[in-house]
Amino acid sequence: MTNLVALNSQNHRVLRIAAARAILGHGNVNIVSVIPREFPQLMAHYPIFFSKSADSGQFEPAALMGFVRGENLFIKDGSWDAAYIPLQIQRQPFALIPRGAAAAADPQATLDLAVDLESPHVQAQNGERLFQDDGRPTPYLQNLSSMMAALVSGSREAYAFTGKLAELNLLEPVQIDIEFVDRSETKLQGLYWIAAGTLKALPAAQLAELRDREYLEWMYFQMASIAHVSGLVARKNKRLAGVTPVPGAGAGNAVPG
Repeated sequence: MTNLVALNSQNHRVLRIAAARAILGHGNVNIVSVIPREFPQLMAHYPIFFSKSADSGQFEPAALMGFVRGENLFIKDGSWDAAYIPLQIQRQPFALIPRGAAAAADPQATLDLAVDLESPHVQAQNGERLFQDDGRPTPYLQNLSSMMAALVSGSREAYAFTGKLAELNLLEPVQIDIEFVDRSETKLQGLYWIAAGTLKALPAAQLAELRDREYLEWMYFQMASIAHVSGLVARKNKRLAGVTPVPGAGAGNAVPG
């Protein structure tokens, strides 16, 4: 259960955040939404796919971190085992909430930075301070505010990006069949990737539009990141302690669904 409350220097002057533990505490997810401007950092570690909302039908980019719900293979020995952590994880336990009760239904409402007071990482003694003694925001809070602003603008960019991809039929479902070292199997379903064949067949004018809007670059980042599926399988195999490796076990075939 969460208790999101808008931050202010009067009520939360002494509040502290156990920042590193907050990230780990919210890292028990196997897939997390990301924004396109993270792609250059993400593609060095994570496979990036697209997921589709069952409610809205909209697509959004997402980084894959595990093969079953709640499995994050990038948390190792109590720390994050990658040089870059997605912003949606970094922001925890903060969120943005509409200002005023009537603003909740207004998409143009002003948003306030809020903190989940029920989070065990919100403390009074240890961790990063949010406000200085005179009430001014600390560098930690300033960086967090910038991060949240990047997520808001990045979310708009992400939906414009995926909307254009959907319009041009550049997203296709993919099913990835995976076999681990213990011969157990899993299937990744419900994910999408760039339809390379359709991309190659696009007219020059549409390719130029994708290039000019930075979409073409983001698409190449996504396609390159798929190579990290095999690295994710390797992480999973290392966790299957005591299992004798079987030659040839690995990431099977990734084929359009």
